[in-house]
Amino acid sequence: MPLAVGVKFRRHGPLNYYAPGAEELLPGTQVLAETGRGPELGEVVMDATEMDARLLPQPLPPVLRRASSEDLEQRARLDARVPDVMRQARDLVQERDLPVKVSRAEISFDESRVLFDFTAERQADYQELARELASRLRCRVELRQVGARDEARAQDGYGPCGRRLCCSSWLKEFVPVTIKMAKEQGLPLNPSRLNGMCGKLKCCLQYENEQYVDLKRRLPLPGTALEVEGQAGTVSEVNVVREQVLVHLTESGTVVAVPAGGLMQEPRARSAGGPPRRRRKPRPGSVT
Repeated sequence: MPLAVGVKFRRHGPLNYYAPGAEELLPGTQVLAETGRGPELGEVVMDATEMDARLLPQPLPPVLRRASSEDLEQRARLDARVPDVMRQARDLVQERDLPVKVSRAEISFDESRVLFDFTAERQADYQELARELASRLRCRVELRQVGARDEARAQDGYGPCGRRLCCSSWLKEFVPVTIKMAKEQGLPLNPSRLNGMCGKLKCCLQYENEQYVDLKRRLPLPGTALEVEGQAGTVSEVNVVREQVLVHLTESGTVVAVPAGGLMQEPRARSAGGPPRRRRKPRPGSVT
């Protein structure tokens, strides 16, 4: 099996595989490698490992060389130009009164192109904006429309939990988050509590969602009739985190907390909200 090293060109970018060559490249080593946008400075994050050839690009591109001090100075100089490039792009957007928010700029290592990430309220043709920027910056310009989560990742910051944003600190890819996850966890449906810095539902809502779904599957629903220590009762509330339910005892009228393991559900338990549904009789000629 061929040897390959893993290289990342951005902290949250994809993992790219390269042929290591004769030189030993340990994790943390800065290297210069060829990309679709020309040579770029990246960091080795996975040392030489034997991998199945079917998982690797064909042909496997080689690492050009270990980064020199001049390469690192070049990258630092380009990064120092980014604020001025961002300012020029934002000034042009304001002059044209476009519904666009420029969130990030990246200058290629050979200075031949600039990639801008932007957010917009709607899809539109921004080729005229790209041409004007290219004229001002005197290089090729690419515009890439991204979502609100990508914008928050680029800007970085801290969440209401007091920790650095997950998207900008460790999260590698975004997973769909739905309001159903908040309902499963019994959270109040308050946008100010559920939305993150990006204005979308917090990514952390899906971290424990699977455990909540599994626990609720094993606990009775509110209104379920069951028996506790020989007394008939009805489930009034379910505490998923503690894996217990509050049972209202019919005869005494008291409410007791019962662990999930100590429950004895009636064979034909049903909701106390009404009589069980009657099965409809099949219509003549229908198949049952």
